Amino acid sequence: MVYSKFIFKGILIALLLVFTTDAKSQTLDQLVKRALERMASKNYQGAIEDFTQALEETPDDVNLFVNRSIAKRELKNYAGAIEDIGFALEVTPADPNLFFSRAFIKGLSGDAAGAIEDYNKAIKIGPANANMYFNRGIEKENLNNLQAAILDYDKALMLNPKYGDVYFNRGVIKAKLNNHKAALLDFNKAIQIEPAADFYFSRAISKVALNDQKGALEDYNNVIALDSSVENAFFNRALCKMKLNDFAGALPDLDLALEDNQSSADIYFNRGVALRSLQQFKEAKEDFDRAIVLNPKNTDLFVNRGLIHLELADTAAAIDDFSSAIELNKKNVGAYFNRGIQYEKSGDFEAALEDYNSALKLDPQYGDIYFNRGVVKAALGDKKGALADYNICIRLKPKNAGAWYNRGLSKYAAKDYLGAIADYNKVIQLDPEMPNIFFNRGIAKGQLKQYAAALADYDKAIEQDSGNGDIYLNRGIVKVILKQAAGGCADLQKAAALGNVTAVLEMEKSCK
Repeated sequence: MVYSKFIFKGILIALLLVFTTDAKSQTLDQLVKRALERMASKNYQGAIEDFTQALEETPDDVNLFVNRSIAKRELKNYAGAIEDIGFALEVTPADPNLFFSRAFIKGLSGDAAGAIEDYNKAIKIGPANANMYFNRGIEKENLNNLQAAILDYDKALMLNPKYGDVYFNRGVIKAKLNNHKAALLDFNKAIQIEPAADFYFSRAISKVALNDQKGALEDYNNVIALDSSVENAFFNRALCKMKLNDFAGALPDLDLALEDNQSSADIYFNRGVALRSLQQFKEAKEDFDRAIVLNPKNTDLFVNRGLIHLELADTAAAIDDFSSAIELNKKNVGAYFNRGIQYEKSGDFEAALEDYNSALKLDPQYGDIYFNRGVVKAALGDKKGALADYNICIRLKPKNAGAWYNRGLSKYAAKDYLGAIADYNKVIQLDPEMPNIFFNRGIAKGQLKQYAAALADYDKAIEQDSGNGDIYLNRGIVKVILKQAAGGCADLQKAAALGNVTAVLEMEKSCK
């Protein structure tokens, strides 16, 4: 699971107008100077008091209203700041910079629609600049009007083609629209202009979406080199490493991620996954335990801890976890499937069948479950049902060698020897190391009296498993049939030495 976010760099530009005054009195001049000094030292309340006092002397001074609005804005008194720009507009109603400033404050206050209205006025009065279109694009995105936002970013870039933040924001929107290839082009351009950490971070996310894990890893390296405090940088880099099967390399990043956020169930979960992959099962279980404490209603956590219990040979605890997952979410396919597997292994085929049925009702396209259900049906004597499930599994998962193998066994049991051989051929194509595959194909060929071909399969079967007396028995019988008495009797003798009782009887009959 990739837990990440786009860092949205909304640079909203407002004008801090440097105050100049033609005030007649020295007192007013000093008052304004002190107000600006207080602004510079972030004593905004003191600055507001001074600007207010100055406005009593010059009530139509636009600069005083603008600067007081900025001080109020810094104190998050957005209503007061908007009111001051309104007073300034009463004096100069056609000033685009005032509409721009008020739009900026409205945006900060959460009034995206009001902000857009003021940006429209600023642009209409003109001359329009890149910042106006950029900021209006941000507010349109806040209203989820993404295509309109892109158009504004396009206009901003026409006016300023080297505006890195605009490329970045446009890339973010394209990524939100799942157009990651186009997003990459914008992120590339933004990074060329300014190699900022958040630019690399977002480009990494798009690379992950395009399954370019190595490229994403390089970008996360750049993020951390530029600013290691970027949220989720270590976590996301760890996820990339895990997708590249570098679980050992992921662990230090996950440790660092936990230093910054010890209450994240997701980080504990992924560290647990990494530890499990490194076969550190006890440590993995501890991380899943912590994750469940932090997020006790996450069914996937119970399923994964259940799998860890299996690695620790605690089947009962595993079944309990799978059952807990089902109680929390009766639509968790993995919980039913994994619990069914444990019931199957314990010989409770009826319970296993019930769980497999439940899983397939939820996800009828899950091919592997048909395979397992076929095995259970065969164990319960439902040979036709088993064969039907193997057929479905093969249709959905044609590379599942086990399904081809089991279907071959079913066809052999039904005396469809040619069909069995065809399925065994497919198994050998997919997984030539499958245990007993050459042995079983040899048996089927023997039923068709293809003794020479059967003998070749038995030879390969013995190469795979030289301690299997049954193979020597069958090869010995075939050799006897092919008039290779010495070799046949030697095989029968070997089979008998391996404990095969039938071989003794065959020797008495064929090796006098």
